Amino acid sequence: MKRTILLLFVSLKVLSQQVITGFTTDSLTKDPVIFTSIGIVGKSLGTLSNEKGHFELALTDDLLKDSLRIWAIGYEAKTFGVKDLISKKDSVFLLVPSATQLEEVTVNSKQTISQMLGNKKYNKKNCSGFVKNSNNWKGSEAAILAGNKEGRQVRIESFSFYIIQNKYSDSLRFRLMLYEASPKKYPRLKTVMKKSIVFKVGIQQGEFTLDLKDYNIVTSKDFFISLECLMNEVDMGKFCFSGSNSTPSFVKSAAFERWRKVKGGGADFNVKVTFVKE
Repeated sequence: MKRTILLLFVSLKVLSQQVITGFTTDSLTKDPVIFTSIGIVGKSLGTLSNEKGHFELALTDDLLKDSLRIWAIGYEAKTFGVKDLISKKDSVFLLVPSATQLEEVTVNSKQTISQMLGNKKYNKKNCSGFVKNSNNWKGSEAAILAGNKEGRQVRIESFSFYIIQNKYSDSLRFRLMLYEASPKKYPRLKTVMKKSIVFKVGIQQGEFTLDLKDYNIVTSKDFFISLECLMNEVDMGKFCFSGSNSTPSFVKSAAFERWRKVKGGGADFNVKVTFVKE
């Protein structure tokens, strides 16, 4: 019996890698804009600028036709063609402050009501965490819908969540994001706050609460409560927070990846709000 051996030759295209580097800078003050979101639109590839406004992002040749977006809270978003940036090193990206107006509210303390929005109870048996992007965890986010009544103006007083485990020895750095909800109830690239809220967490277990009174955050829209990872690594095997199986979770692994709605596993994030009794 003759045996026929078929040899299959597969041609693999090796993609070369390019690195885009730059500085994000305020166009008026020329100060660095830290923790600026930088990423490929619609894909799980992105990063954040550091404390000096510097960033670097490694890209492959198959992304030359894609767009790179740069955005920070309080600034207008900018979009560039990747092929126009590949050959440039340490470009200075001037971010223009956005012309936004804060909502104003007059509160009578005798008529003020307090309420918790989001997930009010902590499911301490269900670990939730961040999704890693192509490079690391920077810019990965987990969000849930707060559930504010549309048209009801509230002042956001504090943010809380419950840490089930934290095995990192150093404090972890996160950013709180409060996005407006779209008509289809997805997070929009528009926040209800006007400045970045960055904080550190060092506790190993328990409820963590962040006081937001000094930020004067007022909104009359429904919004998403989102926690963004600012670290290179926040592995869920070492750090996780409580989540509810009955709450839809909205996640993305990089700055400008499209939000994905996941059934169940929604983070137990909540905010305390105050509003005037009607």
